[in-house]
Amino acid sequence: MNSKTFCPIPWIFQAARSNGDVRVCCQANVTKNKGVVRKENGKAFNAGKDDLSEARNAEMMKQMRLNMLTGVWSEECSRCKSEEDAGLNSRRQYEKEKNMLSYSSALEITNADGSINTEDVPIKYFDLRFGNFCNLKCRMCGPTDSNEWYSDWIKLKGNTFKETSGEVEIKQNKSGKLYTDEYNWPDKQIFWSYLEKHAENIEYIYFAGGEPMLIEKHYDFLKKCIDWSIADKISIEYNTNLTTLPNKVLDLWKHFKAVYVGASIDGIGKVLEYQRHPVKWNKIQKNLAKLDSSSKNIHAWLASTVTVYNIFHLPEFMKWKLENNFSKINSGKKKPIITYHVAHTPAHLNIRVLPNSLKKIAADRLYDFYYWTIDKNYSHNIQEQAKIIADSITKYMFAEDYYPDHWNEFKRYTQDLDKIRRECLLDIEPIFKGHV
Repeated sequence: MNSKTFCPIPWIFQAARSNGDVRVCCQANVTKNKGVVRKENGKAFNAGKDDLSEARNAEMMKQMRLNMLTGVWSEECSRCKSEEDAGLNSRRQYEKEKNMLSYSSALEITNADGSINTEDVPIKYFDLRFGNFCNLKCRMCGPTDSNEWYSDWIKLKGNTFKETSGEVEIKQNKSGKLYTDEYNWPDKQIFWSYLEKHAENIEYIYFAGGEPMLIEKHYDFLKKCIDWSIADKISIEYNTNLTTLPNKVLDLWKHFKAVYVGASIDGIGKVLEYQRHPVKWNKIQKNLAKLDSSSKNIHAWLASTVTVYNIFHLPEFMKWKLENNFSKINSGKKKPIITYHVAHTPAHLNIRVLPNSLKKIAADRLYDFYYWTIDKNYSHNIQEQAKIIADSITKYMFAEDYYPDHWNEFKRYTQDLDKIRRECLLDIEPIFKGHV
């Protein structure tokens, strides 16, 4: 007995956005509500202000559980649905593979109204983003993800931006530094008390950012897990831009059951430097080598975001990966090339925004890569994965047409940001000549 929409997340998982607002999971960020869990008065539960046990039985959470048990897709799960429809691997499928909660167990512990007894069903899995402190300003991100975006955002849009809590003002202190008051929730004791209460039940933690390797609260948390003598029972996962990989984090990781590192690398050389400004490719290469030779409990992959900017470069990037023969990075049988996901938002950077003529070129290049793996006599597994990548991305790309509604926004956004950063899209990808 099972359900095509079942996912363990609404039962055993809790996530905090970079501003501390609680959400179902990061995939729900594509919805109008951003997946935020709200109180009856419409205000978001926040990790720096509220008892998060109450958030677990909010109306949205109860309804999502009932939907999942009966095979209904919730609005918050629309990203997973669209990815599965296209043949892409979704977060839902990934979480089911962890086997942290089965469908039958979820059915047994769920009340008729979708609620659960939070004392009997502990949180096993946390998704924590300790603010928006970062050293990059990736083109598909914004000020909610990185404080480095503030100066460019002011030039593009003005000194305010939207958060799930409402409008946020970018301020300037006496020394000229730009800041907001929105992302200091990890300093609040209520969260740490809640975390300590659940410590003995934690099995898995996911860290993203901002950039977790630069955020001191992340290191504080790792040290607390070690001090509480629970680290050896916990697996931790990261989404990191890998611009830094300090020895202190490698030493801390040795205390944990397992460490999974998804390196946000979407291309090589100037393509990566354009999409994830101001990253330096030579530094990334050094840290990849360091990660690839790290301790045995560390597992790693290339967590690549596919956008309008790098879709045409993807085959070249995958060839580079295969030719480097990493011993650890994407070395498993399941995803031996890269671990990719498409950027759903902003819509003007989604690959569906491309005109059909460019979509066809992108698809042809992906299939050429697949035939290249055959010509080079790569293993059947790699050939099969190359075919899956080409099939799924192509199917997703052509499934819906965002052109021309968002195309003009893509051109405007790219031209404006190029001017601010003194870059040029045509230097990175000449295929756009005559289109932008």
